[in-house]
Amino acid sequence: MTHPRSCYLAAISLLVLIAFTVRSVSLDAQSLWRDEVDALCYAFESSHLIAQALAPEAVGDLSTPCACPPLPLTSGESSEEKGSLRPAQILGGMIRQNGPLYFFLLRGWVMVTGTSAYAMRFFSLALGVLCVPLVYVLGRRLFSRQTGLLAALLVAASPYLTWYGQEVKMYTLVPALALVAIYGLRRAIEREGWHWWAVQIVATSLAFYSHILAALLIPVQVLLYLAWWPQAHRQWVGALVSLACLTLPYLPLIIWQAPLMLQVRETGFYPYMLDEMGEILLNGWSLGIVSRGYPWGTVLMGALAVWGLVSPLGRTLAEVQQQTPGQEHLHPPKINPSAMQLATFARVRGLGDRFALVCWLVTPLLAVWLISRRQPLFTDRYLIWTAPAFYMLVALGLASLRRFGDWGRWAVVLLVGIILVFNSVNLRQQATVPIKSDFRAAAAYVADHRSSGELIIFQIPHSRYTFDYYFPKEEYPWAEGLYTNHRIPDGSYLMSEQEAAWHMREMTARYSAVWLVATETTMWDERDLVRAWLEVNAQRVDEAYFTRVDVYRYLK
Repeated sequence: MTHPRSCYLAAISLLVLIAFTVRSVSLDAQSLWRDEVDALCYAFESSHLIAQALAPEAVGDLSTPCACPPLPLTSGESSEEKGSLRPAQILGGMIRQNGPLYFFLLRGWVMVTGTSAYAMRFFSLALGVLCVPLVYVLGRRLFSRQTGLLAALLVAASPYLTWYGQEVKMYTLVPALALVAIYGLRRAIEREGWHWWAVQIVATSLAFYSHILAALLIPVQVLLYLAWWPQAHRQWVGALVSLACLTLPYLPLIIWQAPLMLQVRETGFYPYMLDEMGEILLNGWSLGIVSRGYPWGTVLMGALAVWGLVSPLGRTLAEVQQQTPGQEHLHPPKINPSAMQLATFARVRGLGDRFALVCWLVTPLLAVWLISRRQPLFTDRYLIWTAPAFYMLVALGLASLRRFGDWGRWAVVLLVGIILVFNSVNLRQQATVPIKSDFRAAAAYVADHRSSGELIIFQIPHSRYTFDYYFPKEEYPWAEGLYTNHRIPDGSYLMSEQEAAWHMREMTARYSAVWLVATETTMWDERDLVRAWLEVNAQRVDEAYFTRVDVYRYLK
């Protein structure tokens, strides 16, 4: 007879294989976009920056695999100036990059595997696949093996987590660390040894150094400790030591950065309202980036999550209805006191664990919303580490249906099947339809049609770094597109059309042919003055349109 534990081990192994397959078959289907190339650049630049600060006289020139944005900090040419970098300066640069840990790990990774898109993304893939067994062990610890297995299935097949498991960023590292930290906290609270407090502290600290908003893991874990109070109150010493380790070393940083966080300023992020933030997260976690099946897939996943939260109330009502009205006093049930205490404890623990998931899910969102009221910073991927809580609530909703007998089991099978159909449709779309800015195709087109010596203008200028990653020629004349969006207090533009025309004449004077690579142009030139000048003063002889990237060739 097969042992149930062996069956679950085989099932989770199969889910890990499914997660790997889903992510690997389309790993390089999308072109790298600018954030991913920036990550590659930061991997080289961050390590160089640290080495430059520690031993400036021993550090040579920085060499990167493609054109890269300037370092967040630069030093002068002399050894005295190079030695002038201070830890606070370095830390400021790291914060602007959302933390250095991922970039250091990526630097080591590419030293072994190379800098191809597939190789770099495989690092994120591995971390994303790791989240599948981590969700399972946490779900099993909090609830049951069935719940853990269903949560692992949802994570393995999630289009949203698959998308970010195929991106050269830290958005699979942070969820993996958050899962380890929360699992370590739970084991420590259950009095299974001080080493679990160490696991929780180390994992949480590493998450800080991976993304700045992972600092919200601290209030989340404080609330989890309170939610698990029936067990946790005996572990107050470990909890205080953990809290001290996770806060005291960072007090100088908090004091330094707090004034910046309280300022009202423009950040480039859209100022979403709280309900809009929640809807974006729910839709993304339910259906992925493409969101095919909206709103039905979102409604289904949201309803299951809500049912997972309130299902203990349904169980209580079902137990009450099993008794015959008016007969309880005639035939009172004979209950063993110790058994009744255990049942009560299990019920309280179950409610506490569900409340813990709500804290994990809601607290970071509320914090980001409060900060965003002064300086918008919401984007759904910043809160990706809270998605496991959502999938666990959905898994609870599915698992709770099993207690309704045979029809409940069939309902689970049907609902899981519907979810997987939605996931399959969205996974296929993500794998076959260009969604990210297609610099791979744009660079290939320019390389095939461009003659030597022709100028390439990049609008926006930052797009040059992604273009250069794919462009086969090592050196080529290029120029930054004009920034024309500056305004003076009365609302009028600082740069006039005449000034823009003068700059364009100066920029293109020595060239008989000019290419314009245009993407996200409204960020830089909302009046489109650069392209308008080329249309009037040169002859457009070629053009091509790709996803979020357009290229034009002009003869003067």
